Amino acid sequence: MSLRTRASLAATAAVTLVLALSACAAPGDAQPSAASGPITLTFWHEMTGPAATELDALVSQFNEREAGAITVEASYQGSYADAQTKYTAAVQSGSTPDVLMMNDTSTGFLLDSKKTVPLSSFTDADPSFSADSFPPIVRSYYDDGSGGLAAMPFSVSQPVLYVDRALATHAGLNPDTPPTTLAEISSWAEKIHAVTGAYGFSMNMADSWMLEEMSAAGGELFCTPDNGRGSDRATGLQLTSPTQVGFMTTLQKLFLDGTALNPGTDNSAMVSAFATGKVGLMLTSSGAYTTADPQKTASKVAAFPRTSNSADAGVVIGGNALWISGDGHSSAQQSAAYAFVSFLHSADVQAAWANATGYLASHTGAGATAIGAQMLADPNAEAMADQLANTPATTASAGCRTGALPALRPTVIGAFTKVVEGADVTDTMRDAENQAAQQITAYNQAAG
Repeated sequence: MSLRTRASLAATAAVTLVLALSACAAPGDAQPSAASGPITLTFWHEMTGPAATELDALVSQFNEREAGAITVEASYQGSYADAQTKYTAAVQSGSTPDVLMMNDTSTGFLLDSKKTVPLSSFTDADPSFSADSFPPIVRSYYDDGSGGLAAMPFSVSQPVLYVDRALATHAGLNPDTPPTTLAEISSWAEKIHAVTGAYGFSMNMADSWMLEEMSAAGGELFCTPDNGRGSDRATGLQLTSPTQVGFMTTLQKLFLDGTALNPGTDNSAMVSAFATGKVGLMLTSSGAYTTADPQKTASKVAAFPRTSNSADAGVVIGGNALWISGDGHSSAQQSAAYAFVSFLHSADVQAAWANATGYLASHTGAGATAIGAQMLADPNAEAMADQLANTPATTASAGCRTGALPALRPTVIGAFTKVVEGADVTDTMRDAENQAAQQITAYNQAAG
């Protein structure tokens, strides 16, 4: 199946989901009366492996703390796409979970569904809540449009630069003073490749995330207008600004001359290649750290490179958030759900979660805990935490918000794959802009 076909199917699926949700009862329908006695909450998540083990432990810890009052029943729902489909079906059947974990790119979709309660509905009445417990960029990403939060940020990641210490040193470069711009990365990559024979560079190519990040790192919007964060919904993508054409041209040269490894959609192969000394520089998620450098000594982790000197430049977060369902859930259930997600945001829990999973802590106080301080003793972990804390909350760094985003990413990476193979940058990406505009229009019409 071609990337274009997959993109078309993804767009159709997104529109179908929105139509299904809009056909359901409108927000504000009568809810059951407040429950009396102990409350049981259903919690849907998509974690596997060590993350699932840690999440189960945290749920048990919460249940023990709230014994006799609140019990959380956590259940795995498959991939994020699987969970979104199941949530839509649950809306139709009136069986939504009390708390839903969903990834960052589904934020626009869940807001459009109008089936969840903004977190700010609870935090506004909670004197213990502090907006400063979140890094500014995290608050910005999940902003509900009125200065509050739409959902509780839980797992946070950002893209970073990984430098293979041995390959950089062999090429006469100092890994402790890593490149800070894409132009410098290109120069380093070419030298590493020429001197060592290894690939000088690779980057996440599974979807358009890196291109979104490089746009933000140049202060450029990815969605128009206003990254979908103003008074109007996003209606298109911006892929052909001078900054964007410039960084894509730089990347194209690295791939065409053999300096860069093209991993295709297999990010695990890319991370494995870096971990085994076959790639000098790698751009991917902070979450890849424990796999890319299991001993935490072979690499230097540095901030994501800038692609311009814009004051609006920043780095968009990834990860997931926790959404509290509205229709069909009593005020007592919703209050209990807020207690649960607040527990998961606490400094101690976020430190434990970051330590166990490789995600970045979303609580600004996590580093002051015993576990957090131990983690930050690793200079690489400290570098990732510093980038998260210091990323400015601009419209560019807030990232694109549209419910069509999951469908748009295959469209963009499909076009960029052609660029990597030698296609004209501007013409190819303009074609992607046109296709994306059609996909967003279809989504917006369905969302109403």
